[in-house]
Amino acid sequence: MQIVHSETQNPRIYYMHIKSDVKFRFATTLVTSKVANSAKTPVEAHFEVTLPDAAFITEFVMEIDGRMYPGEINEKAKAKEKYDTAKKKGQSAGHVAQKPRHTNRFSVDVNVAAESKVTFNLTYQELLERVYEQYEHIIYVDPGQIVEDFMIDVYIHESRNITKVSVPPLRNDIISGTKEEKNAIAVIERPTRKSATVHYAPTAHDQKQMSDQGISGLFVVEYDVQRKFDAGEVMVVDGYFVHFFAPEGMDPLPKDVLFILDVSGSMGGTKIRQQKSAMIRILKDLFEGDRFNIMLFNDKNRLWQQTLLSANNKNKQKALQYVKKMSEGGGTNINGAILSGIRFLNSIPSEGTTGNRRKIVVFLTDGLGSKGVDTVLYNIDRENIKGLPIYSLAFGNNADYEFVKKVAVKNKGVARKIFEDSDASLQIKGFYDEISSSALQNVTFEYLDKNTDVTENATKTNFDTFFNGKELVIAGKLSDDNIQVLNLLVTGNGVHGNVELELESDIQSRDPELTKAGDFEKITERIWAYLTIKQLLEEAIGETNEFEKEKLNDRALAMSLKYKFVTPLTSMVVIKPDERDLGDLEENEDARLALSKVSSKKQSSSTSGNKNKNKKQTSSSSGNSPKQKWGGGGGGGVGYSQGGGGGGDPHFMLRINGIEFPICFDIDARDGDVIRMLKDQIAGITINAGIVRSTMKKKDGEFKTFIGEIVILAPAARIDIKPDEIKFNGAVLSWNDASVFEMEGIKIHVNGNVLHDKTVHIDFGNDISIKIRRLMIEGTERVVSYLNMYIDNEQGISDMAGGILGQFVHKKTTLFKIGVDKKGRQHGHFRETENINKTHFNAILHKKPDIITGAMVWCWNVHKKTEGLLAGEIKDYFISDIAST
Repeated sequence: MQIVHSETQNPRIYYMHIKSDVKFRFATTLVTSKVANSAKTPVEAHFEVTLPDAAFITEFVMEIDGRMYPGEINEKAKAKEKYDTAKKKGQSAGHVAQKPRHTNRFSVDVNVAAESKVTFNLTYQELLERVYEQYEHIIYVDPGQIVEDFMIDVYIHESRNITKVSVPPLRNDIISGTKEEKNAIAVIERPTRKSATVHYAPTAHDQKQMSDQGISGLFVVEYDVQRKFDAGEVMVVDGYFVHFFAPEGMDPLPKDVLFILDVSGSMGGTKIRQQKSAMIRILKDLFEGDRFNIMLFNDKNRLWQQTLLSANNKNKQKALQYVKKMSEGGGTNINGAILSGIRFLNSIPSEGTTGNRRKIVVFLTDGLGSKGVDTVLYNIDRENIKGLPIYSLAFGNNADYEFVKKVAVKNKGVARKIFEDSDASLQIKGFYDEISSSALQNVTFEYLDKNTDVTENATKTNFDTFFNGKELVIAGKLSDDNIQVLNLLVTGNGVHGNVELELESDIQSRDPELTKAGDFEKITERIWAYLTIKQLLEEAIGETNEFEKEKLNDRALAMSLKYKFVTPLTSMVVIKPDERDLGDLEENEDARLALSKVSSKKQSSSTSGNKNKNKKQTSSSSGNSPKQKWGGGGGGGVGYSQGGGGGGDPHFMLRINGIEFPICFDIDARDGDVIRMLKDQIAGITINAGIVRSTMKKKDGEFKTFIGEIVILAPAARIDIKPDEIKFNGAVLSWNDASVFEMEGIKIHVNGNVLHDKTVHIDFGNDISIKIRRLMIEGTERVVSYLNMYIDNEQGISDMAGGILGQFVHKKTTLFKIGVDKKGRQHGHFRETENINKTHFNAILHKKPDIITGAMVWCWNVHKKTEGLLAGEIKDYFISDIAST
């Protein structure tokens, strides 16, 4: 739930209290933590809370010396100027690189004066989702130390009888697949049939038993309410209604399901084994009335059978043998596979089947195919005229989740990211279990008074499917305040034909147990606003028209500001003593997709996919002469950064998509200087480089300088790298150790080379990896041992990144004119575009040493004047402390 620490000395967490009020599935959670600095000097405290991805922050307040400092919720665009200023000064807080699955993370820094205390109060709200016939209320707990006064209290109040309440032991992200015991410390009480309380207060001894750093994991409360085969329950307060629909006892619809499975080369090893394991579990659990088929695809696609087979034991056994023999190889033609799958299912006649059958596609891939996102989406739209639901899985870190999510949103499906961990097969099986239990199709909700619709601005009222074990929630405003009785009608197609469920609700009556002040205040209106914002953002992901997408986001923004929710469109501006800063919110992928442009600026229609993205060197980046020379005028390409690095004295090299040769430039630095290489608050990575002096002098008499130390910072990890040692959170690692070291989701391994040169690879597990090469003085003519670094994979770096290297991720670089001087040298004229700002710089093509390999390569060398290349002034990239985030 929370980490509070500083770089120099950990302030003590005086107490941590977490209180969660759950009323009608709508949870309001308050995290209160007092931090004490007993030192004689001030320290910087970092407050951090991990939230479920469905939650919106509603309030943040700090109490310092008896004075309250509240956060304000502003539009992100208006806060951006403040954000950029803080970023350039290196003031903003960083992020943990690896965070739990399906979460957001909020953090803020504050200076804690000597021998004083500060209290943090953060409130967030979420509507609990019903999955596997129960609600799960999850609280993420990770204080990073033993806390003497620690407690969690959860209060649950429902409109129907609560049938079960349980608290399992603390979990981690990995699915165990085994039955869980009870949490021995949690105390559950049942004051009434419709209420429950949970109290969890592990002592310091209890926490010590778990770890020297205290408890860490997911605190989960599971519960459900009484169910019947009915139209559900409706609650009306102050003119707003919320309707919960989850009927019990419905038979599942028989399915015609086609599994489209990626068996391309990148699925080799663990992935293909986990896919086999998941499919074995799924096939064994297919319902007797289901029919199924399997399509494997790489460059080509091939159907297992020419038609659908009944899911009887004989056919299941045949399928199991086929799946066990799956092998990987070849490329990835997603476009061809999905289109062929749609045609196949559409060719299956519906005549002759009994009752309602449901046709679905279940599609799994670990990458992006040979056609671009927009092309494939267009082709699917054109082919899927019968509206087959496509349920999509993005397998692993390199999978294109954006594409998978858009396919699902646009085709009545659900998308899920499958994390590349030991439980991947259980994740896939769990996803299928959720989507395979459909009980109703074409579900429609009507809210009537004398046969007239009486709703305004209602959330979604038409659903493709209702799944057993889950719940549909509809909310809206009543158009007439004088309505006494609300008649609601739910219709859909079940296994035996049409289903109609009715409910007559007396909206003037209230449960007498819930009439005390504050119990009902604005709760239905807030649930309505919460659901509406969520649905608008979901629609925005699938919208292909930029104007319509902007309209959806504008509506969501207006509601976010009105109801004071921190959403992907708003920011929390924290008022501190004598300053204001942005509370840093690291959002989940769906949030970023809702805001992304319709045509991604980095997406090429002919891309070969993520699998080839990291091939930085082209054949022309060798020691040979450039293949081509242009006279005046010709252009050389346009694109965004695809990697960059720095080293030497310091010498920088950037590779730009679409531009044949890298861009090189030097920066003057002196002994003791610290250069900010990368700072990305969203990804949670800060990289600083310390400069050391050599014994060799330059032509101007100054000593040559080199990068002598690199420090990588995140709240959960600090990595110090020098030519003679590597430290991870203080633990010393060896440059001579060839084994892989892994901690906090970060993998480190070292490769050897000649002349004592070695390269350390650091993979942060979030589509960001770097290489750092050391160049030792021993056995060479070098005058100092030093380091070169290179960002090897920057897919996970956000568009808000800064630093000398980070800024190029969100700036478009264009080589728009190339000329040749009298000496035959090629001169490149470049333009950079950031938002609406354009700058220009010039460069000359000649050879420079490659940052990592050391080979001489052609590059566009920018001389001393880097104006137009780097944002701001050179001094903006120099910081005072190598450990500064």
